[in-house]
Amino acid sequence: MSELKQRWQSLRESQSGLRIRDAAAQLGVSEAALLETRIDEGVKRLAVRIDALCAALPHLDTVMSLIRNESAVHEKDVAFPVGVDSDGEIRFSGTGFDLTLIPSTIAHAFYVEDANPKGPLRSIQLFDAAGNALWKIYARDKADHAAFERLLADLAWPEDVQPISFSRPAAMAAEAAPAGTPVDLQAVLEAAAAEAIPVRLEVANHGVRQSHCGPLVRIVRMGPWLNVLDPGFDWHLNEKPLSGGSVEPGDRPSLVLHLASGGEAARLRADDGATAVQQAVWRGILEKVATS
Repeated sequence: MSELKQRWQSLRESQSGLRIRDAAAQLGVSEAALLETRIDEGVKRLAVRIDALCAALPHLDTVMSLIRNESAVHEKDVAFPVGVDSDGEIRFSGTGFDLTLIPSTIAHAFYVEDANPKGPLRSIQLFDAAGNALWKIYARDKADHAAFERLLADLAWPEDVQPISFSRPAAMAAEAAPAGTPVDLQAVLEAAAAEAIPVRLEVANHGVRQSHCGPLVRIVRMGPWLNVLDPGFDWHLNEKPLSGGSVEPGDRPSLVLHLASGGEAARLRADDGATAVQQAVWRGILEKVATS
């Protein structure tokens, strides 16, 4: 057993329910580096063939698409449409859903199978050059598992090719965190839900941006985490890494949530399908944020 695998195992034994991203942070390695310690134990390396992956997505029926950043997790059940390739990005736009992928950010891919009381959790997971997770696609009950198996075969790692090592994270100039103001985000979400305003809720990292569009229903607070737990859509926001929020004005004003480390955690606005009355109510909600 490798030293890293042993350290990870000890950490999981001491912290029940520890997620792999948090374990990687505590161990000072990337998430993909931890997955490599499980090769042939529910994990396989996959070839990075974004063309084959994107071409196969519309044939998988309904899968769960997950992206996250330092603060937010965005999980959306979706039947992918055909993607549109433009200016170095691939965009998928369906009913209540948008996803934009920057293929050049993807350097590593894995198949991951995790044990679960309801049955194995099977996913394709994509990472940047340093091994940071960018996008995870889960084949759950409503997926076409035969099509998923065909995709895995298309992405099989060649046995005669050595695995690609993870690069060091690129040195980046520190990005100043915007001077956001404190936001009672739970009140904002509950006000939008009370009026059944269809919102566009976006979360992005440096490789993928994913949006959910529709009214919010079930909003639940769990310690520092604010959650939307709706059918086919889960959103989890840890408010500890936030510096606050700001309102971007315009015809479709947005509430932008800022990371204290710099960058965006998430953004919300009334969706284009909102009525004129709902748009006015949304502007009123954001005016309270701007003046608080």
